[in-house]
Amino acid sequence: MGVSYPAINAADIGNLPITLPDKEEQRRIADFLDAETARIDDLRQKFIRQLALLQNQFHEKMRFWTTVANDEVKPTMIPWMPEMSSGWSLLKVGHQFMTGSGTTPTSTVAEYFDGPYWWVNSSDLNDGEVTSSEKTITNKAIVDFPALKLHGPGSLVIAMYGQGATKGKVGLLTNSACVNQACCVLSPVGEISTQYARYWFRAHKEGIVMLAQGAGQPNLSQELIRSLRIPTPDLGKQQRIVSHLTRAEDQLSRRSHLFRMRETLLAERRQALITAAVTGQIDVSTASGRGIEE
Repeated sequence: MGVSYPAINAADIGNLPITLPDKEEQRRIADFLDAETARIDDLRQKFIRQLALLQNQFHEKMRFWTTVANDEVKPTMIPWMPEMSSGWSLLKVGHQFMTGSGTTPTSTVAEYFDGPYWWVNSSDLNDGEVTSSEKTITNKAIVDFPALKLHGPGSLVIAMYGQGATKGKVGLLTNSACVNQACCVLSPVGEISTQYARYWFRAHKEGIVMLAQGAGQPNLSQELIRSLRIPTPDLGKQQRIVSHLTRAEDQLSRRSHLFRMRETLLAERRQALITAAVTGQIDVSTASGRGIEE
């Protein structure tokens, strides 16, 4: 049985009464709103540009601290990461991490889904910690699909496929989880911590994504990810770099939140101003000189 919803049709809209001021007052209101909304729009654009600048500055900070830090540098022979600290090692991902992936259970079998196990997809990755997954799977799915393996907390998940900015995103598991075939999982077995690797992958996402191959929509692969080389200091310095970048990212998050709040308030102010002006709640008689004799 369908559900009906009240609706407004074109005839109803056409019969709505509208109270209009005279044309001279309409022009004054229009001039007032043109000037005031332009000022508000300019402020909003400035907030947006400042937010983008903050994000770019943090990206550069990640790149700096995961490649050269404050040390003397040496060449890497990698076009998109030409230099690294001369005292660090350039270590291959495939030697430092166990890599894995997953698969998708048959979508038409309900018994495979809504179980106790996280099933992480690329849409669950947002460059931070993975604290939940949109979909979950059952033990039956894990038994019936051997490619579904549980990866432990602290593993780093990388999106190999995806449209737009999705490809190359990362996430650090906070709980054991399976993944689908669009994700590569790195579990540490060597000298690189996943926390440090997460910042490195984020800092060099553009260069890594350029390596993607395939017809139509180029994708990353486990083989390609295993072949990447990461500039690596000792574990103590990795921890200090991670702590430094975590504090910087927390500060960025707080400032970004303030900018977004201000931008939202300006948008609300803009709409309220328009409503007040066209309904006569504010007097705009002196807001414009057009059509008004001195």
